[in-house]
Amino acid sequence: MNLLIRNLLVGFLLLTAPVRAQIGALGVMGDSLSDEYSEETYGAYATNWVQQLVAHRGINVGPTAAEAGQPGSTWGVPRRTGYRSDWAYSGDTSADLLAHGQHTGLASQVAPFGITHAVLAIGANDFHPEDSAYFNIYFNFWSQSTINNYVAQTLTNIETALVTVSTAGVRLVVFNILDYGKTPAVYNTFPYTSGSSRERVAAAIQKVNAGLVTLAQRYQIPLVDAFTLQKVIFGSNTNLLSTLLVGNVAIHLQQSDTINNLNPTAAFVDDGAHPHTTIQGLFANAALEAVRLGYGDDVPDFTEQEILAHAGLAYGGSDTLAARIGSYTNYVIVPIRARIASASFAGAAFQLQFTTASNQFYRVETTPALDSPSWTPLTNNVPGTGGIVLVNDPGAAGQTNRFYRVKQLP
Repeated sequence: MNLLIRNLLVGFLLLTAPVRAQIGALGVMGDSLSDEYSEETYGAYATNWVQQLVAHRGINVGPTAAEAGQPGSTWGVPRRTGYRSDWAYSGDTSADLLAHGQHTGLASQVAPFGITHAVLAIGANDFHPEDSAYFNIYFNFWSQSTINNYVAQTLTNIETALVTVSTAGVRLVVFNILDYGKTPAVYNTFPYTSGSSRERVAAAIQKVNAGLVTLAQRYQIPLVDAFTLQKVIFGSNTNLLSTLLVGNVAIHLQQSDTINNLNPTAAFVDDGAHPHTTIQGLFANAALEAVRLGYGDDVPDFTEQEILAHAGLAYGGSDTLAARIGSYTNYVIVPIRARIASASFAGAAFQLQFTTASNQFYRVETTPALDSPSWTPLTNNVPGTGGIVLVNDPGAAGQTNRFYRVKQLP
């Protein structure tokens, strides 16, 4: 009996331990948050999170079109002149991402270019203030049913991209959706000056983000809660904050830089919509934290001194960021993996208890030997509760050895 329990525990741990890997090469899908700033006029003085990881952490996103000798020094839409494996395209919605083939393009590069990790950050433009969804939700013109249908379609689009790339064999990180309402380009512009109405849009965005948590759990992918990080930094739409201390230097959250880069402590570039270099450095760290927690990789975060230096700012002498935002781990949702909580006999039956996630289903399988090529289902479609569930194996007592594994069903 003791031997059986020992073998069960060892077998389970061997089969469920996460695989650790380094970032061999990184692929990116998304919109203007991730599309290289060098494609825009503000790229003359600002860099985004992808560019910072390439320049200051040596992350391989492939050569630029010019470095690769592409005709006209361009890859064409959606990559244009930037890195070979950064498919993010400024202005793309989740539907545009699919239409531009960001997901299929990146998936096709996984094997030939050794891409080991990828980031998907899409959806902000599905709620862009110049498009109908933002306008209709802001003015309360859409019914809840219409909002729900729009949310469902956005999630379907994102799931399509997620599945295409993750099944290609990469370790994927997903960002949830940011809120344009907290940018000067929106809240300083008629008709979007009402914070309470912008919060109505934020609530719809959070419906998509809740669905992304479910998708991330289903596909066992770490999720960056960029929405919450943005809210901690900038405040709510009804209570916008004015400064953030990074390395004891005040970053002005309601200011934009000028085209001549005369205001590098501004949180936004000159268009008032895109995060400046310092804020993008925080998103870079959140992405690294998700890779670390989700897959065991350990590329060092940018220090506060580095974040400032990337924007051409001098360090203020002390680290101050954690007092405001806390640890980056607060902004990463790691999928719950089934873990044994207890394993013991209850009479003739063997009882296995394991952790679960809500809205997911599990199958428990058994085998008499770890080197056996086949596993036999013991139970199927066990509903997760968000807590511990119990499964009985009435046939365990008659076995010399029996190993168990728990699989979350897709």
